[in-house]
Amino acid sequence: MKNKVLVFNHIFWPDKINTARHISELTEELVARGWDVTAIIGNRYYGSPKEKIKPEKGIWNGVKYCRTYIPPFDQKKDIQRLVTSLWLVFSWIVKLPFIGKFDAIIIGTNPPFVYFIVPFIRLFKRKTKILMWGFDLYPEAILVSKGKSIGFFSKILKGVAKYCYQRLDVIVDIGPCMRTIYREYQHSAKEATLPPWSFVEPDILLTPHLETRKQLFKEAKLTLLYTGTIGNAHEFDNFLQLARVLKNRNASVGFCFAGFGNRFDDLKSQVNEEDTNISFGGFVETDEELEQRLSSADLMLISLKKEWTGISVPSKYFSAIAIGKAVLFSGSEDSALSIWTRDFELGFQIQDNTINDVADILCEIANDPDMISKIKENSFKSYKEVFSKKVICDKWSILLEEAINNNNF
Repeated sequence: MKNKVLVFNHIFWPDKINTARHISELTEELVARGWDVTAIIGNRYYGSPKEKIKPEKGIWNGVKYCRTYIPPFDQKKDIQRLVTSLWLVFSWIVKLPFIGKFDAIIIGTNPPFVYFIVPFIRLFKRKTKILMWGFDLYPEAILVSKGKSIGFFSKILKGVAKYCYQRLDVIVDIGPCMRTIYREYQHSAKEATLPPWSFVEPDILLTPHLETRKQLFKEAKLTLLYTGTIGNAHEFDNFLQLARVLKNRNASVGFCFAGFGNRFDDLKSQVNEEDTNISFGGFVETDEELEQRLSSADLMLISLKKEWTGISVPSKYFSAIAIGKAVLFSGSEDSALSIWTRDFELGFQIQDNTINDVADILCEIANDPDMISKIKENSFKSYKEVFSKKVICDKWSILLEEAINNNNF
């Protein structure tokens, strides 16, 4: 008889935002590895909350699913997102006594504070192993965004989080910097680092899509691309300063920022007519367009504010190395992305005091493109061996087996 796994997460197929795709693909991959998987999820698109997803029940690529009703709240507004989170958690708690027997339950971290459900799972499903896949940390993400204004409430929330974490069997983080924060809660759960994979995984190193490259970067010899969300967790000041230093040196280096987010307009407003080596691109709808855009760049720009270290790990990093791109990371040296970039020789790091040093390196590369070939090969090889969907999902399957079969967890 197949072991049964239940997954709780707000968003799921056919929603296309990152967390939905990662959770959906994980369930699909577990089915392919012989697991009996059921997903209990929301019934609305994250970005289009007025639109319901039907049918309410069904089977997708072998994964049984059941959708929970959610009011049409806007997930881009903090209060409405919080109400959605509490709505889902309460709805799932009510369902717990009636959902049947499962060997393991996986909870995502969307919606925020979904870990509130953990004590109730422990109450109603005493023998079931509980695993949490942490993509984001709450209340830390709120605290770093809002500051001391919610300091009192953060103490209460951290106390509740500690109580919940101490009842988990396994905490799966997506980077060692995140694990450090989880350990502050003094939990006794087994730890595992299983980062999110790229949605584009070519079998060979991609050659640049020349039409897209010219469209985004004109005739630049060396191209740097930022793609994806530019939100509260991301910074772009170091990249803008770097672009201006290179412009003043007449270096043939082009920058493109292609994405969305609540700080994207702020970035565009800071770029002026003199920044002729900076361009912008919109959101792409298909994996083919994404692959063409990613292939057009030599280096991928990745950023994370220092105060967000461990709270979030940008998934665009894995998209970059999956196609064999060097990365230029702006963030803390303690970040998992800094550690992996150094350990696997995947690219470069930039701080506000190293901008000129990085500019020197990029000028050299622009004049001698072969300098970056080894880094690209390291990126492609490291992704295949350490970070690919197959590798990560194989580890997920092994982790579930160990959790279910080991009573000492």
